[in-house]
Amino acid sequence: MRIEVICTGDELLNGLTTDTNSPYFMARLFELGERVVHAQTVGDVREEIVQALRSTAARARAVLVSGGLGPTADDLTAECAAAAAGVPLVEDQPTLDLIRARFAKRGIAFTPNNARQALVPRGAEVVRNPVGTAPMFIQQVGGCTLFFVPGVPREYRALVDQQVLPRIAKLLQAEPNRTFRAFRLLKTVGLPESHLDALVAPLAKVHTRVIFGFRTHAPENHLKLLAEADTQPAADRALAEAEKDCEGVLKQFLFGKDQDSFAGVVGALLRGQKATLAVAESVTGGKIAELLTEERGASDYFVGSAVTYHESLKQRWASVPAEQLARFGAVSKEVALSMAEGVRAQAATTYGLSVTGFAGPTGGTASDPVGTVYYALAGPSGSKWHRTFLPGDRERVRAFAAYQALDLLRQHLMALGPRL
Repeated sequence: MRIEVICTGDELLNGLTTDTNSPYFMARLFELGERVVHAQTVGDVREEIVQALRSTAARARAVLVSGGLGPTADDLTAECAAAAAGVPLVEDQPTLDLIRARFAKRGIAFTPNNARQALVPRGAEVVRNPVGTAPMFIQQVGGCTLFFVPGVPREYRALVDQQVLPRIAKLLQAEPNRTFRAFRLLKTVGLPESHLDALVAPLAKVHTRVIFGFRTHAPENHLKLLAEADTQPAADRALAEAEKDCEGVLKQFLFGKDQDSFAGVVGALLRGQKATLAVAESVTGGKIAELLTEERGASDYFVGSAVTYHESLKQRWASVPAEQLARFGAVSKEVALSMAEGVRAQAATTYGLSVTGFAGPTGGTASDPVGTVYYALAGPSGSKWHRTFLPGDRERVRAFAAYQALDLLRQHLMALGPRL
């Protein structure tokens, strides 16, 4: 089925705003086994928006249109949608009532321009916005279904997930001579994209009904598997067979699938073993704590992080001996081990995790140049450490260091297995 995307707004063309909405929709759509065929961005010009809507509706089966549904003078999408369909704008009274009620609840004065958000093309289906004021509306133009949603990311994603994707799924079911698809996203860490490609290349030749694709989401690398067949069971079988073989070659590098997050997987392992964690961070400056606390329920296992950036706080908060710092330096296996053991003792947790290194652009030594990072893990069975060199700028070193420290913990927890 041909599916297209139109984004409206001058801010997307002049560099003031980055389009994060379309990639979100494309990724979610791909989970249904479908792809966006064409995407375009149109500025706040009536004639250009109308032309884009008409030409796209003439060739596509479904179109997602975002932006331009607000209350200001440059929000033109609703009137352009009406013009493209050859119908007038009408006021949707239930929407207007909801907008007025929303303003009253927040104690904000309702100005006349806010009523613009209740204007929709005549005959369009209006869908309530669960997290905003501007509604979504759905318009049929010939054989094309156009979904109009606000461009605010929070509102966009809520409507895409709750309304747009389920309706597209129904359209897919009605498609004649349909190709059935099944999709899986395998997520790896610690494996460069070229190495990932090399590992699975022989499998791509074996599983001819599966398309192998790659996506870098640094520090992660993802393998996309898309099976195609003339029935859904056949597509599911082809995917399952390819997935099993990929798991066999990816081994410890594979941390999750589909919607799994790296920190969420680590957290699930900690929770499964009824373990707790404290972290002492230097080079990462709190990035490990940020990753962990993005997950709901992180307080079940994560006690906290000490950002021991200065040597004095390595001593005070992570119990690193001053003589050790003087002898080996802050970036060393000895200090990394002391940091992990010290923060574990201070927080009375099952595990202590630490990271210290040189992110650059200055610093480093002949033996430990910029990009050198040491990690350590302290736990009930003792302590272990790891040294790595991470090429790249300061931002890349810090991001990869946070991931690699957590991966040291992940692989340790995987080797232990769940606690019964």
